Amino acid sequence: MPELKLYTVAQLRDWLEHNHPVDGLSEQIIAPSRAWAIIRNPYVKDEDAIVAAVFDDGELAAYTASFPDMLDGKRVWWASTLYCYPQFVGRGYGMIVVGSLMEVHEPESTYDRWGAQETVEILNHFGYQTTYTTRFHFTDKKIKTSSLKGKLAYCAQELKKCMHPWPKQTKANYEAQYVEIIDDEAYAFMKAHKGKDLWLREQDMLNWIVRFPFVKGGVDETACVFGADAKVYEYKITKVYVENQLQGVYVLRQYDYALSVVYLYYVGEKQDDVFSSIVNQIIATRPKSFITENNDLLNYVKDRLYFPKVEEEKVSLSLPDNQQRLTNFTFQLGDGDSFA
Repeated sequence: MPELKLYTVAQLRDWLEHNHPVDGLSEQIIAPSRAWAIIRNPYVKDEDAIVAAVFDDGELAAYTASFPDMLDGKRVWWASTLYCYPQFVGRGYGMIVVGSLMEVHEPESTYDRWGAQETVEILNHFGYQTTYTTRFHFTDKKIKTSSLKGKLAYCAQELKKCMHPWPKQTKANYEAQYVEIIDDEAYAFMKAHKGKDLWLREQDMLNWIVRFPFVKGGVDETACVFGADAKVYEYKITKVYVENQLQGVYVLRQYDYALSVVYLYYVGEKQDDVFSSIVNQIIATRPKSFITENNDLLNYVKDRLYFPKVEEEKVSLSLPDNQQRLTNFTFQLGDGDSFA
């Protein structure tokens, strides 16, 4: 028989601080590092249920988590971490855990950004609308080398890369200042230049994201998806000054050999200086892949750096159907588990 269990912030804190057993709660559901991050969220309350799990005859079958945010002065929730073990797929357990947290969080709204297809389908079942934007992924072409044709294609790609070596960093007309948190100056600049962004997170929420990065994922399918063996994102906050005036703020996220622009704000007339700063960081990092959702930055990078392939990826945003229909907007909210 399936059994649903909800875990609150207070229960997670007790489990972490005193190693007290909590009914069924374990690292198989949530890694301590991730639990510590969530209970440090600036908007959680002890009584908030933030983890839901279904057990089938005592065996963990599916689980999900969520965390609060503050948007436009209202507390909302972000869906995160839906996982169902393969042997239990098709029994509706994913809908049970997601639906249970949505129910306990009402009347506060639940949102989902860059959700797995299963999560999007569940939210659509509950009457949610989903809209998509595009992000651009610079990367190598995936080539199978099991055949002679594949081996030749791989060699050709490597030859092209040799013909387009990493350039030297360009001479800077700007000053790049690296900071550990989004300070008052940076946040005021972001508010002044948010443009068509649907939301701008509160300053303390943005700094929570930077201080407590969620893990990327498990090392293999049998490991705990959010276990301690998984690696974490690293964030770099950069403020760009031209003639001693702040002209740009951006946040880069690095994971292994991938580099992403998570937040980007700049004065339009100083676009090239800010973009040049980003390109110089790409050159210094030499990632195997680079991701941005900014179309102008896409073209700037394409003109200056060589990547074998540029893929377009759809990024979802799901929100209650009673929210205003979304048109002609942008949003910079990180993605997936980079939220925390």
